[in-house]
Amino acid sequence: MFKRRKILPSKANEDACQKLTVKKKKLFIVNAEDLRDIFKEAEDVFFNTASYCPESPVKVTFVGCQGMVDLDLLNHLVVDRLHLFFETYNGDRITKENIAQSLHLPQLEEVESEETMYADIYCGKLLIFFHEAQYLFSTNISHRPQRTPEDTATEITIKGPRDNFIEDISVNTALIRKRLRTNSLCVKKFQVGRRSLTEVALLYIHDTANPKMVEKLTERINAIDVDGIYSGNQFMELIEKSSPFFPRHHYSGRPDFSVQGLLNGRIIILIDGVSYAMILPINAFFLLKTAEDSENISAFNSFERFMRVIGVFIATLLPGFWVAVTTYHQDHLPLILLATVVESRRGIPLPTALEALIMLLLFELFKEAGLRMPSAAGGTLSVLGALIIGDAAIRAGLTSPAMLVIIAGSSIATFTLVNHSLVGAISLVRIAAIFLSSVLGLFGFLFMLHFLIIAVSNVRVLGVPLFGITANLNIKYVLKSIIRIPNKLDTSRINPIISKDMTRKKE
Repeated sequence: MFKRRKILPSKANEDACQKLTVKKKKLFIVNAEDLRDIFKEAEDVFFNTASYCPESPVKVTFVGCQGMVDLDLLNHLVVDRLHLFFETYNGDRITKENIAQSLHLPQLEEVESEETMYADIYCGKLLIFFHEAQYLFSTNISHRPQRTPEDTATEITIKGPRDNFIEDISVNTALIRKRLRTNSLCVKKFQVGRRSLTEVALLYIHDTANPKMVEKLTERINAIDVDGIYSGNQFMELIEKSSPFFPRHHYSGRPDFSVQGLLNGRIIILIDGVSYAMILPINAFFLLKTAEDSENISAFNSFERFMRVIGVFIATLLPGFWVAVTTYHQDHLPLILLATVVESRRGIPLPTALEALIMLLLFELFKEAGLRMPSAAGGTLSVLGALIIGDAAIRAGLTSPAMLVIIAGSSIATFTLVNHSLVGAISLVRIAAIFLSSVLGLFGFLFMLHFLIIAVSNVRVLGVPLFGITANLNIKYVLKSIIRIPNKLDTSRINPIISKDMTRKKE
């Protein structure tokens, strides 16, 4: 999957920071028929040939991709400029210098390789072929299909900005640029995928981001050797170590949240065709933060973060703990609660563990159905379906009211989280906890909890532990992870491992 390539050294704080990783193959075009043969299988590529200078005719062929070239600019800008160019033509041989200096078109460049030609035409550029001189140039008059920045469906916007990321990497980069008008923001560009030639951008602030992390990410991106990139998660799996359960990156569809990450020394990855940004490195507490946190007062925001931490514990551990106690350790329950549980389970033929698994799978099915249904009906269907099926299951004697409350509370607790990868990991751990608790009781529950802590503690993201905040044993960083300090008192960044410059503002 990975193929190591030699990485050219780059300047330390280079602002452009752009490098394309495409092997060049020399292009030989003799006439327009050669171009037609190259694109004969691509019927969405059009060819238009025009003649200039009646005294000594000069032919020019335009090649573009339908739906990706701005036809208004082609008919009015390009054609008019060529008319002006050939009005001064005296019959001499056309040179590359004359074209570059006199034909004033946007981003006019000579095409010298097949890979460049494919990348140009399929990203919306117009190819201009001069027959007699046998020159091939490209100009950027692209008009690729895209939507305007609007509310993201993955993050609810209440008070924050609504110009969220779309599927165009240039627009997404501009959304970050307009918020960080500084020369220290680096944009490092790559082309990934032998066939897709997907554009990938690495964004970081060079005087706050850790240079070793930037170098490591650059090496991993250059080492990718696949046919194409079609999703953000696929790309992150290619540059990260395999992690079947725990997420190793955070994502956001909001530019303001991405800018917060950049200012804290983190690195942003943008992919053309992906409507969200990948943020790394991360730690466990960063996965619990949302873009709306900075829009609320610090006291209420701290309470929200604390509730999210409680929600993680409830969603992960509550069903397994309840199964262990009610199956093997009934003596640990108060007598009144024990009597209520025994009475509610009267007539239920299923064991507690199987009852919990069935109800948990039912809630997961309702949640999945709510996500796949249209947004207007999805939420209503999930709530009403869960209420109706839950009530029917109790009346049919398939589950007890206590078990329904436990599973419903555990499922609702997952909605306090934003990262869907984290929610998926919690769902898998929850099933494992129920299974071990049903076999070994509290011993199995504590064994699972101990194993979970060890597994999460060993997860590294670009060398940063997923529990990196607590691993430092610095109470200041631990408190800043959970409690949001008022901006007047917040003078330093949160993690010295991630950020090179810890000073946020002057004292």
